[in-house]
Amino acid sequence: MSNLEEKIEKVVELIQKAQNIVILTGAGMSTESGIADFRSPNTGLWEKVDPYEFGSINSYVANTSKNLKFMLEMGMNIFRAKPNRGHKVITKLQKMGKLKGVITQNIDGLHQKAHTKNIIELHGTANESRCIRCHKVFPITTMINQVLQGNYSPSCEVCNGLLKPNAIFFGEPLLSETLINADKMIEDCDLMIVLGSSLLVYPAASYPDKALSLGAKLVIINIQETPIDRYADVVIHDKIGDVFPIIVEKVKNANQ
Repeated sequence: MSNLEEKIEKVVELIQKAQNIVILTGAGMSTESGIADFRSPNTGLWEKVDPYEFGSINSYVANTSKNLKFMLEMGMNIFRAKPNRGHKVITKLQKMGKLKGVITQNIDGLHQKAHTKNIIELHGTANESRCIRCHKVFPITTMINQVLQGNYSPSCEVCNGLLKPNAIFFGEPLLSETLINADKMIEDCDLMIVLGSSLLVYPAASYPDKALSLGAKLVIINIQETPIDRYADVVIHDKIGDVFPIIVEKVKNANQ
């Protein structure tokens, strides 16, 4: 049996023993659907453009038109993307009654498209727009339709304030309700599985430590090393779509 096969069998065993699994997903979950990540060496989006020029709330307000042209191109890639094998098998694991929920750093909505339930989106969503004045939330199409008609300062139909994608920009705090819900999800987690996160961005990077401190087991599946690999029960440096479906299928077969 190869080292990878041994690790797969160990993860299967951990899933079988667990009752309240929480999955934490990062950008590596969505790269297999063709969505570029932000921080990978040489290929990450923030290596190509300045995040404070194209990803901060201050730059968005100061130069909305320039930011929206960039975001529209990136957004169309997100809207065209489809759930990959990894997304779909998370749903399969949930249907087995093992998965408590998913905490994701991603804004693409692919977990919802794969019909996974109980998802906490730490950084918001690209599928909605929000008024920066009255905070009313609209479908993203409300904003996109205005932009496609040439209005690069899309406005709220309630108060005429500026609309922005309902994702968290640099300079904006994460919603306190979102953070509270994430903490609650982790409280009775007995196994956390990290899929495709470098664990460099907080607060997501703190969640595996929190789960471990509460007695949970930890599995990390990510192409690159993470700062807490040494604390995990199992670490697999491979593509999620190549490994996780095998793991979940083995769990399913063992339960039959």
